Amino acid sequence: MKDELQTKLVEILTSIQSAAGKAGDFAMAQLPDIAQSYVMYGRVTTLISSLALLIAACALFAIALWAYRTPWNNSPWDFERDAKRSDSNHVCMVIPSILGSTFLIVAFASFDWLVWLAPKVWLLKEIAHLLK
Repeated sequence: MKDELQTKLVEILTSIQSAAGKAGDFAMAQLPDIAQSYVMYGRVTTLISSLALLIAACALFAIALWAYRTPWNNSPWDFERDAKRSDSNHVCMVIPSILGSTFLIVAFASFDWLVWLAPKVWLLKEIAHLLK
């Protein structure tokens, strides 16, 4: 009975070892495709996040332009509103302009050029980051 258990144990361990070897071979065969997909994922996420910040910056610049063009504290029948526009609208234009400039700087700073210019280096950097 003990010999039968040992032979079964050897068979089970051998089948586990062969299955692990086959799984390893399959993983090694799929590794280039996995790496290429991960690089594409990195490119898309970088592009989307920077594009979102860029759109937000453009929207804030449009708000600043609108705030400059719209007369504040003036009635529509006020014929001197162009003279008053320079006093009141510059203040309303400063905050969206500063926020838009900040978003624009962050959009360009957060764009990961490495994933586009050196994808292998980016992939190695990401793998090192994942292993930490």
